[in-house]
Amino acid sequence: MIETIINKSDVGSFYKCLKEEFTVYGVKEKEEGFYVFDETDEFADPLDDYKPTILPPKKYLFPQQETLLRFETQPQPVIQPVIESKKQILFGVRPCDIHGINLLDRIFSSDHEDLNYTRKRAETVIIGMNCLRPCYEHAHCASVGCLDVDDGYDIMMTDIGSSFHLSIKTPMGQEIFDRYANLVEVSNEDRDKFRKLIKERIDKFEMKFATDVSNLPLLFKNADNDPVWDELNDRCLGCGRCNIVCPTCYCFDVFDCMELNMTSGERCREWDACTLKDFAVVATGENFRSTRGQRQRHRFNRKFNYLMTKYNTSFCVGCGRCVRSCPVNIDIVETVNAVIKNNKAEVK
Repeated sequence: MIETIINKSDVGSFYKCLKEEFTVYGVKEKEEGFYVFDETDEFADPLDDYKPTILPPKKYLFPQQETLLRFETQPQPVIQPVIESKKQILFGVRPCDIHGINLLDRIFSSDHEDLNYTRKRAETVIIGMNCLRPCYEHAHCASVGCLDVDDGYDIMMTDIGSSFHLSIKTPMGQEIFDRYANLVEVSNEDRDKFRKLIKERIDKFEMKFATDVSNLPLLFKNADNDPVWDELNDRCLGCGRCNIVCPTCYCFDVFDCMELNMTSGERCREWDACTLKDFAVVATGENFRSTRGQRQRHRFNRKFNYLMTKYNTSFCVGCGRCVRSCPVNIDIVETVNAVIKNNKAEVK
């Protein structure tokens, strides 16, 4: 890893230069207190103060809706795969969202590679922004081990006062920095300031779970009949917001859209949510998770049991988007702690 410095006064010009070669998606305030990733003309500062965006940046790698193929049935069947990608930069991505992208990388590249995702990922540069303090009250990134990130980014920026400390991780990160930024040699003073800030931030992030995250798979494995699911059944509206705003949810539905001539069309996919009523309905009409409580139980098991057991890491990255967006204030930390309390005998 290479360390360097960029003065804050130079970041704006660096950002504009990147737009000459890439489509750059940065953070902007949509409404007071609500931020989005969008194509922006200028660098937004102070970038380290923004709350998690309404939707995670995964939407530029795994779009909310995309065409998978186009087809014609006459005069003879023709099927044309559609794989769209472009050179793009995600600028100012927090560690929690980088963790989320890393998990999607594993999901979409293992077993059967999803070329619609992996082609976009290969052409995407990620410039991260370190968190030196909790971004808002719903953040619990430290509790799930997502405060620090070791890979998945090209450049990581850390605010050290009048400049940003840059940790350049990849050859692509080095290339774009050499080409578009004003190089400033990192001094021992800058290194010391950076290390001090990283060390001091540990005490600022609260561990919100009542046990270590590594204990959760066993707890949830034995919590199928926990009363918390009945309580959530009575509260949950089944709206699917928690899934839609999550950086690691990757379920989708596939459907065909026919043209009016009924001889051509497109096969598309769009985000789906396991908390929606029809998600687990099969062709014969049975619904294997017919109640909202059962669907919430499945959602929590996906985050802290099934996938965590398979990939040995939490599939909740602690961004708190699900809590903020829930219309009935279902809190992921409160629910996890309720499961811990009710099944604490399982924790050694």
